[in-house]
Amino acid sequence: MKKKEDRRVLMTKRMLKDALIEILKKKDIYHISIRELCERADVNRTTFYKYYGSQFDLLTDMEKDILDFISKTIKHNETEPEKIMSSICNYLEENLEFVRLIINNNVDPMFAHKLLAMESIKESALNRFSASKSEAEVEYIYNFLTYGAFHMVCAWLNKEKRESPKMLAKLIVQMMLR
Repeated sequence: MKKKEDRRVLMTKRMLKDALIEILKKKDIYHISIRELCERADVNRTTFYKYYGSQFDLLTDMEKDILDFISKTIKHNETEPEKIMSSICNYLEENLEFVRLIINNNVDPMFAHKLLAMESIKESALNRFSASKSEAEVEYIYNFLTYGAFHMVCAWLNKEKRESPKMLAKLIVQMMLR
């Protein structure tokens, strides 16, 4: 059984993640130093290296948080697509600053691929659409739906006056199930 992390560890990691978000607003990941990150987070470099090897490892951990949330949400709500999308949209809105950076600023150009290649997303789609379709048809449908939904979410996240996460989720699910 995995041991739960200490609250101080979680707080330190949260401070480092917040610092990275602030710095990414002004610089790309390649020009961020560990010293700068630690100063912004008010964390010792030794402490940083206790948890991460580089700024890229910290970024990967932050991306993993998003991907893990999405995966768990899909697994726990397999039969409720609107609840899945609504939960995901709520989570993305709660983490708006980082999500906008990751989708807009080429912080990690591979993030969309990592997201759309997730096994939980593929399994969920295959369970819905593979019954009466050929393998090629399922692949095309999967790409159309996932990339379409991804770009709808990106457009929504970039709006200043966004519709509610629930409204967007409902629209995406309606389009997917047609």
